Order: sequence, then structure tokens, then C-alpha cells
Amino acid sequence: MNSPAEILAVAHSGLRNDPNEQLDAQEIRGPLDRQILDAFHFVRRNMTTAARKPLGRVDYPQYHLGAVFEAIVNAVAHRDYSLHAQRIRLFMFADRLEIHSPGALPNTLSLESMSRLSVPRNEILASLFSRYYPVDEVGLGKSYLMDRRGFGVEMLLRESEKLSGKLPKYESISDLELCLTIYAQALPTAETS
Repeated sequence: MNSPAEILAVAHSGLRNDPNEQLDAQEIRGPLDRQILDAFHFVRRNMTTAARKPLGRVDYPQYHLGAVFEAIVNAVAHRDYSLHAQRIRLFMFADRLEIHSPGALPNTLSLESMSRLSVPRNEILASLFSRYYPVDEVGLGKSYLMDRRGFGVEMLLRESEKLSGKLPKYESISDLELCLTIYAQALPTAETS
């Protein structure tokens, strides 16, 4: 039986959700702060980081890790916990990362206003994440899981677009789920290095 508070994470080698192309999978359970960190480490572990050495080592990560961390924290903090049969689903593909979070946007928020407004669905979780859960192990210079200044989505969009050249996309799926797609940076080929 699925717990209402868990994350299913699956990494694929290809471009679609095909069990034959599955590289790694993990059902992430436990305290919410641990789920966030375990999901972040799942992405970091399965993310491709190419490197070239023209005048020194240059890394080319698929995703901006600060944006990935923000996306996972937001999915956990703002999901609709009343949808008991749903769970957060994190899918990694060769060209993108998708995070599916149960529930529609809170009633005062729209897809267009998300980067400008901060409207927490779960105020208690947002407060706890910003005050009582220090983060040391992610190496992103963050003090807590959430900072509550309302710039997280804007940073996620900006940094991801800067890295991949494509603006991440939020989609509302029949008022039951919010899906965030973050596009991967195209990895350099031997000709471009």
C-alpha cells in the first residue's frame, strides 16, 4: 500500500517512461526532510555530468542543482496531502527531469503568477522547513530547507533556463497534479570541446 507521503523516483536512459530503459528506481519514505535529501541525492547520483579539459577541467552538469533542490522542496512542502492515494513522482529522462506533485495550485495562485507570488499550501510545513531543518549535506550554501523569501520559483526558472537554454515548464494536470519539467543541458560533444 502506498503511503500518502512518499516520493517515487525513477531514472531512465531514454526519453519516455519505459521499464526497459529504467536505470535506477527508489521508493523514498520516512520523515519529510529526509525524503527531500534522499530525492536530491537520487537526482545527483543519476545525473550526467560531462567534463572537458580544454585549459583545465570544465564540468557540464545536466541540471542546476540549486534549482533541482528548490523543485523537490516545493513539491514536498506544497503538495496536497489530502490526496491519500497520490505520491510525488520524480522521473529522470535523457533530456529532462519531471516532478509530479499531487494537487492543483492553491486557489489564489495561477501558473502565470507562480514566479511572482509566494502562497504556501501547507503553512506549517513551510514554517518548519524554513526554521527547524538545517541543511548541511547538499553543498548549496543553504542554511535551511526553505528560505521563505518567495524567490525560489524565480531562481529555479532563471538558473535552469540559463543552463539548458529552455525555460522549465509547469503544467496543471486535470486539477489533480502539478508537473514541473526541467530540461537538461545538452552535453558537449567531442567536436565542441
